[in-house]
Amino acid sequence: MLLQKANPDALVVVVAVELCSLTFIKDDLSKSNFIATSLFSDGIAAVLIAGDNFKKRNRSKFRMNIIDSQSKLYYDSLDVMGWEVLDEGFKVVFSRDIPQIVNENVKDDILSFLKKHELNIEDIKNYVTHPGGVKVINAYTDALKLNPELLNNTRNVLRDYGNMSSATVLYVLDRFIDKGFEDAYGLMMSLGPGFSSELLLLEIINF
Repeated sequence: MLLQKANPDALVVVVAVELCSLTFIKDDLSKSNFIATSLFSDGIAAVLIAGDNFKKRNRSKFRMNIIDSQSKLYYDSLDVMGWEVLDEGFKVVFSRDIPQIVNENVKDDILSFLKKHELNIEDIKNYVTHPGGVKVINAYTDALKLNPELLNNTRNVLRDYGNMSSATVLYVLDRFIDKGFEDAYGLMMSLGPGFSSELLLLEIINF
């Protein structure tokens, strides 16, 4: 990561603020509007990222190193996820094809990302995964052949808070910090409008 290599003395605060309730359209009685309102919620989260020189003074029970990141934009996918801007407000676009896209596209991108570091799915023990929705969680489990328990923190955050857009994955990270990590690699994953995917490869060292 550039922070670790270019500025080892840096401390960076990343803040995510999401006001998903703004997408509710009062007079829209469509099924999609009610589903979006029941699934999405407002949320805010922040994370402090430290350069290597700060990490040497880390007094916590574990150390998390960011090894690499990957961003992918899938073309011809404007109808998959996002918002349609109307006079009445922001209408949520959330395709039922997202699980299929995870299986057909995102899976290969995850595997190739890991392969660059001579890793495979079995090497990842900590899945800091943005929930999206129940079908998205199940799509990850099915496509990657994962033990469903590996996504328990993701499921619990979705159950307790709903989908808070970008802030949600930091809530999942907080669950891991509270409950503990496996002493192994981790993968932070998120899907977003565009349609796009974001990956972070993490190395977890417990003290």
